[in-house]
Amino acid sequence: MELDDFKRKKRFSNDVVADDDKSSTVRADNIIDLFRSYQKKHKRNVTFMIILDCALAAVYITNLFFQTGMEALGYFLMGAGLFGGAIYLFLKYKSFSPETYSLPIKEFLERAERKISYFKLTDYLIVVPLLLIIGFGGGLVFISGLLKYTDNFALLLIIWILFYISLCVFGFWAGRKNWEKEYGYILKTIIEMKIGYRIVDDNNNDNYLQEGP
Repeated sequence: MELDDFKRKKRFSNDVVADDDKSSTVRADNIIDLFRSYQKKHKRNVTFMIILDCALAAVYITNLFFQTGMEALGYFLMGAGLFGGAIYLFLKYKSFSPETYSLPIKEFLERAERKISYFKLTDYLIVVPLLLIIGFGGGLVFISGLLKYTDNFALLLIIWILFYISLCVFGFWAGRKNWEKEYGYILKTIIEMKIGYRIVDDNNNDNYLQEGP
């Protein structure tokens, strides 16, 4: 009787594992499909931003040939900063290669989370210097142009700094809100799925440690 009970329990356990594997496969397929749709949609937005940055950079670089002194330097810095921003966007949001989707699900989730996250330390280390370059260049153009009408350099500098900082803060806030609206759900789904796999792994390791002769 006890042996029959043991066999029935073992069969039931195997059935549960099989069902869990099937469910995990379905969830993995769903998250991959969801991420593919995210990349396809996001690629259009990023492509537009890259084209816009490159177009503005070309305008500024062209203008510097018609300027002299500090204004010419300002246009050059703005053009260089925007061109650097276009390169950053291209590298950060470059689509996954087809091989990435065949990785083990845990590794794929790790990569997907890094890819989809709004801002990380690496992003700040790249974006902040680019914004400083653009801001410095814009300040040179703004102040040099208005010094023709006033000699109050300090006032112009304060106005530009306050305006540019406000613009950057608003841009970050608005970008964050838009990102949360459009892509917050998929990041939340990825994180929850990662936690689920981590719990399963921890339970499996605990069971393995408890097994013995």
